[in-house]
Amino acid sequence: MLDFNRPKNADFLAGGGEMGALTRAHDWSATAIGPPDAWPQSLRTAVRILLNTNHPMFIWWGPELIQFYNDAYRQTMGPERHPSALGQRGRDCWAEIWPMIGPQIEQVMSGGGATWHENQLIPVTRHGSLEQVWWTYGYSPIDEADGVGGVLVVCRDVTKEYLAAQALREREAELARVQQIGRIGGLEVDLTTGFRNRRSPEYLLIHGLPPDAANETHEDWVQRVHPDDREATEKKFRDAVAGQVRDYTVRYRIIRPSDGELRWISVKSTIERDADGKAVRLVGAHADITEQVEAERALQQSEAEQRKLAGQLAELNATLAERVEEKTRERDRIWNVSQDLLLVADRNGIWQTVNPAWTRTLGWSEAELLNRTSEWLDHPDDGETTRAHVRKLRAGDATVRFESRFRHKDGTYRWLSWTGVSDKDCIYAVARDVTAEKAATDRLKAAEEALRQSQKMEAVGQLTGGIAHDFNNLLTGIVGSLDLLQTRLDQGRTENVARYINAAMTSANRAAALTHRLLAFARRQPLIPKSVDANALVVSLEDLLRRTIGERIDLDIAASAGLWCTLCDPNQLESALLNLAINARDAMPDGGKLTIATANARIEGIDADTPALLPGDYIRIDVTDTGTGMSPEVAARAFDPFFTTKPIGQGTGLGLSMIYGFARQSNGHVLIDSKQGVGTSVRLYLPRHHGDAAEERVAGAAAEEHAATGETVLVVEDEPVVRGVIVEMLQDQGYRTLQAVDGPSGLRILRLNQRIDLLVTDVGLPGMNGRQLADQARETRPGLKILFITGYAENVAIAKGFLQPGMEMITKPFDLDNLSQRIREMVSG
Repeated sequence: MLDFNRPKNADFLAGGGEMGALTRAHDWSATAIGPPDAWPQSLRTAVRILLNTNHPMFIWWGPELIQFYNDAYRQTMGPERHPSALGQRGRDCWAEIWPMIGPQIEQVMSGGGATWHENQLIPVTRHGSLEQVWWTYGYSPIDEADGVGGVLVVCRDVTKEYLAAQALREREAELARVQQIGRIGGLEVDLTTGFRNRRSPEYLLIHGLPPDAANETHEDWVQRVHPDDREATEKKFRDAVAGQVRDYTVRYRIIRPSDGELRWISVKSTIERDADGKAVRLVGAHADITEQVEAERALQQSEAEQRKLAGQLAELNATLAERVEEKTRERDRIWNVSQDLLLVADRNGIWQTVNPAWTRTLGWSEAELLNRTSEWLDHPDDGETTRAHVRKLRAGDATVRFESRFRHKDGTYRWLSWTGVSDKDCIYAVARDVTAEKAATDRLKAAEEALRQSQKMEAVGQLTGGIAHDFNNLLTGIVGSLDLLQTRLDQGRTENVARYINAAMTSANRAAALTHRLLAFARRQPLIPKSVDANALVVSLEDLLRRTIGERIDLDIAASAGLWCTLCDPNQLESALLNLAINARDAMPDGGKLTIATANARIEGIDADTPALLPGDYIRIDVTDTGTGMSPEVAARAFDPFFTTKPIGQGTGLGLSMIYGFARQSNGHVLIDSKQGVGTSVRLYLPRHHGDAAEERVAGAAAEEHAATGETVLVVEDEPVVRGVIVEMLQDQGYRTLQAVDGPSGLRILRLNQRIDLLVTDVGLPGMNGRQLADQARETRPGLKILFITGYAENVAIAKGFLQPGMEMITKPFDLDNLSQRIREMVSG
């Protein structure tokens, strides 16, 4: 499940100077807001703006008001807080002033809108002491989903400006007091002559003139005025004199002769006129207002910066709103056009929002899907698993690639693959319809199994011709020995009876071993890796291999002493070796030599000879022939599926590709080296396994002599000869026997109220088979012990979970001593 506002990466944290680097390096996953790739779009936009502006800015985000700030704000903080304030909870960082700012923040977080505060005294502890700091700042809400996600703070330390304005006010008050006690510089000017008469000491001091300065002319005064103010100031004076005004006021700068210092002068004058209105005298007061003008200008600058700050904040809010709106539109487009099924549910699993892909995939309308859980859609076999994953999500764990089936409106089911996450309020999920993919996978698995079995049956077909001759020889030995035995008995001659019996038994046992090997090779089975002694496996195949390749080809098995064990499926390894032997036989139509050699191999590093093998220990099996060999072009394609150089009908081209697949699945590799006219060598690498080889069940020695103590054995076998042999053997050993020719008759005996200690039944009975008989028998006799007899490979039934506790199996043909021992063990156990 996904948060659809999440970014794909954290590029929005780029830049930002020192604070940008600290923000990128911070472990945000340890905070309440989680890692940056989980942040919502509105927070990402605000943080990007914050880090890349030169104005002091601050962000509080989420219910815990987690903090962000930029380089400009960092300069206003002392070492007591920076850099630990980054990612800290607001109320923890600013505990001493939280009673002042906390209510203001709460107002914004609760939807009260933006606020603006000017010249606020907020004491701050920095540089080891509590400082009285005046701030101008604005709090703006950062919208997220349907509410406020955080607060953006644009601020400025205005302590200097505030103190300057306060000093100005104090200066003005002082000036007023001075004026009240007469310390303003007085001046009287005779406008008929232009001389300045009657200048007070304060005037002389203000203008930087010595106490005994002579009367000055109008031009002397003009020269003291600052050059930039001179023209305008003189014009205003002349216009006032020439006009009819009585009061004349002006402000200008002078350069004092005494020290060259620039001072601001404020003049308030009265112009006296004669009867004709001509100006005759000016009486005025001059005041030095330099400090007042500087304070005014500082205040004006502060006010201008505050107006600028307010404008920037308004522009920032507009930009932030525009970007959030743009991302919202982008999210909505993705939501609507996505082929994936997007879902938001509450923490109880009740669906709150779905995108249109749900209707396109399952046929249900949005109204039908919302305000309920998924239980009504779940496949009966998947409901509990789905609820378990919902509980896992509520606990805060994510779920990835969880698969379940949902019901389509037409009654069919669709396979969905889920990914999900949750937060404190909701569960977010993305599902993908994988019905077609699962069907394709199932078809592929079926095809692979069919190909594997086809390849096996092809090899069995190859074996048939060579084995038929040997099998006929074995049958001839059995039949011939029995004929001679019958003849001698008819003649009353018994001196060589044991020899004829032993000869028949020897041929029969060889035929049984050959039959078992064919059945084990041809059966269908899953890959079951085991610890394998490759030497023992190759030697056990020798008899079968000699019959397969024929008498014109010499077989040499070179088993290396001290060979390591390997981990693989022994049946697949047998299949691989047999296929390689068949290929070698076909490559030597005129005869030759086939060598199978084993050795340990240590791969020190990846090289050109073994590029697919990781360094480590392996065993190596080399199968080498002296046949016709292959060209480089044919050898390069030898492992391709369905590639074959044999005539149509003589090969599928699957043998070597199956061997390659087996080697790779076993974490090994296979290489081929062939030269035309010389022969071919196939080198099979399999990884070393540190452990003992798995032991195959070996028939025990002849049963010890024993006497039965009245146990009853029921024998169910449809073949009369086999049934008779078993019953006679049991009776000879003192067992009480019951017998039946098929399942139903055996079941009737089992339902009688009599003692039965063991059921011996053939698996392949006509009608009701042996396993069905066993199941019904245990309904009335739950603890009944059962020994199955089968003419098929024993591993087939065992691999599929055929046997339950108290059940065992023995394969035909069997040694009567072995059968007797197995029965004794089961009855006595």
